[in-house]
Amino acid sequence: MSEEKTLFIDNRERSGLEHLVIKYCESKGLNYEVRQTMITDYCFDTLGIEAKSIDDYMGSMYSGHLEKQLQNMEDNYTNAILLIHGTLDQYVAKAGKRGGGGRRIRFPQAFASFTGSLARFHVDFDVSIIMFPDKSAAARFICKRFEKHNTLGSTSTYRLIRKTATEDMRMDILMAAGCSKAIAERLLERCGSVNEVAGLTVKELQTIEGIGKVRAQRIVKAFSSEQSIAQEKVKMSRA
Repeated sequence: MSEEKTLFIDNRERSGLEHLVIKYCESKGLNYEVRQTMITDYCFDTLGIEAKSIDDYMGSMYSGHLEKQLQNMEDNYTNAILLIHGTLDQYVAKAGKRGGGGRRIRFPQAFASFTGSLARFHVDFDVSIIMFPDKSAAARFICKRFEKHNTLGSTSTYRLIRKTATEDMRMDILMAAGCSKAIAERLLERCGSVNEVAGLTVKELQTIEGIGKVRAQRIVKAFSSEQSIAQEKVKMSRA
């Protein structure tokens, strides 16, 4: 009998989004649990979700804090999502009303910073970036993504999941062992061959950008285990 899935919610999440997520989970009978001091706002299985309002995104982007958060997510989760809720129009309008002598932010300037940062983060980190206009849509996505985790929607979805081959067999081997495409490229650039990668320890793997302790342990296990290891992407049932 399969273990019941649980959506974990960080107890420090105070944006109001968490209330909508909990409300939706309870209405649909989805299992959730509030935990203390998590790495991300929401997580389940090997997926971490960092949810930010547009105000929070812009503030943490300017301060440099967001970059550290994304690095931490990439180090500790096989899959990571940065979810932004709200619109840039709302951010600019609110910034113009703030007191304290702060300078007014023009939309073209905010737009350039926002789109530039999204492009930079997408290149630098192995993270999916998704934006919704409001908290309600963001909460619905989090719960739906959790609900559909490890399920199949159609035969076409199944074919898409199985289509993982690249033009380089070395990349395919490393990706099957738990690496993303970006991390597999970094490993091959550093080591040159899959054989050299297979000989790395957990500590040595963690010196590669984007590989944290959890991912490093999965990679070592894949190369050293004498027992079969089920590949997560095919451990699925139809929703």
